[in-house]
Amino acid sequence: MDTFGRRLRRLREQAGLSQSQLARMVPISQSSLSRYEADRQTVARDLAERLDELVHADGALLGLFRRIDTAETAGSVRVLDAAAVAAFEHTPDLAALIADRTAQFRRLDDFVGGRELYPSVRRSFEAASEACRDDTTALPDLSELGQIAGWVASDAGRTTDAAHLYLTAAKAGEAAGRLDLGASALSSLAYQLANSSAVPDRAEAVLLASAVVNRADGVGRALLLERLAWAHARIGDVAATLRVLDEVDEVFDDAREPAPPWAYWLDQDEINVMRGRCMVELNRPSLVIKLLSEALSRYDPTRVRERGLYTTYLAEALVKEGDVTEALRLLDDMPQAESARLQARLDALA
Repeated sequence: MDTFGRRLRRLREQAGLSQSQLARMVPISQSSLSRYEADRQTVARDLAERLDELVHADGALLGLFRRIDTAETAGSVRVLDAAAVAAFEHTPDLAALIADRTAQFRRLDDFVGGRELYPSVRRSFEAASEACRDDTTALPDLSELGQIAGWVASDAGRTTDAAHLYLTAAKAGEAAGRLDLGASALSSLAYQLANSSAVPDRAEAVLLASAVVNRADGVGRALLLERLAWAHARIGDVAATLRVLDEVDEVFDDAREPAPPWAYWLDQDEINVMRGRCMVELNRPSLVIKLLSEALSRYDPTRVRERGLYTTYLAEALVKEGDVTEALRLLDDMPQAESARLQARLDALA
């Protein structure tokens, strides 16, 4: 049976390209391309489209990817699909059911990579959306489920799907009169845009994050400000980044109410990590090596994806300061996670 990896290797060779040449054209690391060709790692949809284009497959490679993707998804979520549809169709309390599913997916997202979790969360969101046609009182809960669904989709490398989910979640929140929920979804979309390799996307992230930053209070607003700071850092605006990071600290310190559910995970260590990431992005690594090291020393080791993601920024800071040996040690000791977001960082450092 032909696999995605075998077909990719054959088409690459037919195109007269070496692994290193094709990897540079994507761009990804050669080691990542090697894993894809050996079928040792799942390929994100966006990357499959890019590879199809570069090896002149005229859709043949992408078509094989889609067949594999559909088969895997059908096998992994068939039972969940039936259960989700039945539950959402017959529940006496739709809002409570959606809230419960959202809480479950938030907990799972802490420990399960987006590539594994995405089919389940997407199907639950679709079933919940259909049920909400007849029960608009559950729209706030649908908005929160849509936000986590978008986050998981983004982590799975499905950025187009993620953008659609974020926008749908924002629309549901605003229809329910909850501007904070709409802001949560839109700022998540801004964060995704800020992580893009395209400069226009990063500029759009600044505009979008700025537009929603005042639609929440307390810890929620601190999170919206964090994403705005990251967008500024990604376009290289040092003054704006520092100004917004300082505001994050002030807002978080002054917060008196508990964090809203969509910002439940924000704490001082997470804020310190974001400051560190921004400083690395702005080529000021000496300021944050200690900050990142201390935050990671307290980080839950079972949260593999976030720990890995943040470790890449510490490793990058160390490299920029000349300590390549320690950076390589950190990366070698880092456990793997089924996360396109983490893989993109590793590829960038390769």
